[in-house]
Amino acid sequence: MDIKAYIDHFSAISHLKREQQFLLLKEASNDASANLKVLNFAIIAFLIRMVFLIILVGGSYYIFGYSAWLLIVTVILGLLFSRVAVTEMNTYFLSKSLKSILLKNSH
Repeated sequence: MDIKAYIDHFSAISHLKREQQFLLLKEASNDASANLKVLNFAIIAFLIRMVFLIILVGGSYYIFGYSAWLLIVTVILGLLFSRVAVTEMNTYFLSKSLKSILLKNSH
């Protein structure tokens, strides 16, 4: 996961310096990875991409039959939709871990 993309993303830490944000995000990423145990961010992203591609490409083949341009379009759409889903899941897991870390640090 690219942690740098989440700097200034979360309002709870956006007032901090970028270095502090990076350290908190790194800690949150490690915490989220530890909570996910066997599944890490890379495996989840791969699985989501495969599910989207199988469903969309398989569905278009089942409904419309074999058409090269339609398969290309569904592969592109599957990759776009999976990218959005992966980003949303990464943001959710990172946000959840960041909230727990901030709560733990405030005590």
